[in-house]
Amino acid sequence: MKDLLLLPNILTLLRILLVIPSIALFEYGHIYYALPLVVFLFLTDFLDGWIARNFEMKSYIGSILDPVADKLVVLSFFSYFYYRGEIILWYYLLILIRDIAQLLSIPILLLWKKIAFQVKPKQIPKWGTAFNFIILGLLASRFYTGSEFFNQFVKFYLFYPLLILSSVIELYILFTYIPRFIQIYRGTHDTFE
Repeated sequence: MKDLLLLPNILTLLRILLVIPSIALFEYGHIYYALPLVVFLFLTDFLDGWIARNFEMKSYIGSILDPVADKLVVLSFFSYFYYRGEIILWYYLLILIRDIAQLLSIPILLLWKKIAFQVKPKQIPKWGTAFNFIILGLLASRFYTGSEFFNQFVKFYLFYPLLILSSVIELYILFTYIPRFIQIYRGTHDTFE
């Protein structure tokens, strides 16, 4: 329980707790409050891991909470932006399927199979999460700028290319994760990646 009070874990919990208020601020038009909050939310994803590694504050609970927080942030914001018509259905479904499949691994391992698992993120899924955060940042910035020229420039020269690259990465992650998910379900794999 004391590990929960380590600074990296507090930042991770804060990231989870700030999702709903930040989406509510967007929805009710408080963009000038929402965007800095979202930037802080995204920065906590970097800071919690950096602090844990550099100040010897790594913990088992933190290794579970961090990917869960990432998935909750990504799923919540992509759901909101899909609801607003800002993201296309196939990309939203790709993110939804991948993240839900990975989140399902945790209760299967911990509660059903009673396996203490390890979190060993690989480089490509880290890139996938980073691209998701960049795409979410671009979507959020569209609310902030109000400039049609800027929004069109960002859409065609940044957003669409990143969406295509992110889609390729997400498909790769999903197709390489399916065999691991089956192994996790059978109890023959103990790594959440």
